Amino acid sequence: MEIGERLFSLRQKTGESLQQVADAVGVSKAHIWELEKGRSKNPSFELVRKLATHYGVSIDVLTGEDMEPGQRDMQIERIHRSLEDLSERDRGIVEQMVASMAAKKAGDA
Repeated sequence: MEIGERLFSLRQKTGESLQQVADAVGVSKAHIWELEKGRSKNPSFELVRKLATHYGVSIDVLTGEDMEPGQRDMQIERIHRSLEDLSERDRGIVEQMVASMAAKKAGDA
């Protein structure tokens, strides 16, 4: 299922109009309609974040990237193997980046 289909389904579940969703996230009704119909396929991260927050779902669920536990474990293992190939300095930089992202996410919650 594409993001547009997910957006349409969520809007139907909440019983909201296109205008209500558009007003809630600060875009035009036409833009929401284009997203739902698949005519606008690359919404900004900020808009996806606002839509996910509005509907009370994660960005992963909205974009269809929500993984099964086994898939997530495999992804973590691939990341771990990639980190092993980095220098100690580069691993430190990656660790700082992850900590910064986690802190930002915690601040957004």
